[in-house]
Amino acid sequence: MDNKRLRLSISFKHQYRHVYDYLQGIPNKSDYIAKAIEAYMNRKQDAASHEEIRKIVLEILQNQGIHSSVQIPSSPSQVAELISEEDADLINQLF
Repeated sequence: MDNKRLRLSISFKHQYRHVYDYLQGIPNKSDYIAKAIEAYMNRKQDAASHEEIRKIVLEILQNQGIHSSVQIPSSPSQVAELISEEDADLINQLF
């Protein structure tokens, strides 16, 4: 197996000058970028999993006839409106 590093050259449009300037202060740019992209990829997978779970829960509620009598939030902002600050603190502590 070849011990050489995988190489990639990137350039930035002028609209991303602030990103380019920020990266100039990072000592190990390739590690930083790789970790940032990996975190982004994991978040996308988590979002897909969240959506799959949401669909399953909605299906169960519909099958039990509960969905029509209960308002189920469709976005995080709607969830935030329905729970108290105390509940939100408890949830944050648990997860």
